[in-house]
Amino acid sequence: MIFLLFFSCTKNKKPEMTSPDEEFNQAVKCFEEKDYKKTINYLRYFFNRYPGSHWIDDAQFYFAESYYLLNNYMEAMNEFHFLLNNFPNSNFSEKALLRKAQCLEKMAPIAQRDQTLTREALDTYEEFIKKYPYSKHLEEAKESKRSAEEKENQKFLEIGETYIKMGINESAIIYLKKVAEQSKKWNDKANFLLGDIALSNNLDSLAASYYQKVEGEFKEKAREKLKEIK
Repeated sequence: MIFLLFFSCTKNKKPEMTSPDEEFNQAVKCFEEKDYKKTINYLRYFFNRYPGSHWIDDAQFYFAESYYLLNNYMEAMNEFHFLLNNFPNSNFSEKALLRKAQCLEKMAPIAQRDQTLTREALDTYEEFIKKYPYSKHLEEAKESKRSAEEKENQKFLEIGETYIKMGINESAIIYLKKVAEQSKKWNDKANFLLGDIALSNNLDSLAASYYQKVEGEFKEKAREKLKEIK
């Protein structure tokens, strides 16, 4: 009983292990019990005591993954990056690269702000898809990439709307066309706005071609615009 209490993940004491195997296994046990803070605590001591252990890259992954599951994406990204740079042949390199992309996406600011991190996330997802075409995480990577792309498209849409308000329609068209061509989520609104721009320039045929593409929540408004043109 004393032994079990001593090694329990509920204790906030410095781990006292007798071998790297025991210490690593205790960290994994805490991880499996979803005690990620305790996992991090054990692994810090593990790194200090056994830097040459054959478990070192495994430990680095669990260390980074614990931060990720605690929603500390900045720290997690740094740790996954460390794993990728220092243990390129690790069995965890594949998952670490995916996690790096996911950290970048989750760290990306809201759509109204700069999307540099979103672009970095997209590039990292693309790197993963090309590097691991047969990965069991491939569909997850593709879906996450699509999510990041829509976040970027939302930014382009908002830039286009801003240019319209400023009366700079030529610039608005550039961004709105990107959204209309690339986005499944925002293409209806982009086509509707492109129609409005064309209509304001007395380009009725062009406006109609845009309005005819509109579905979803803007469908009725687009149909009313088509009636006006006719």
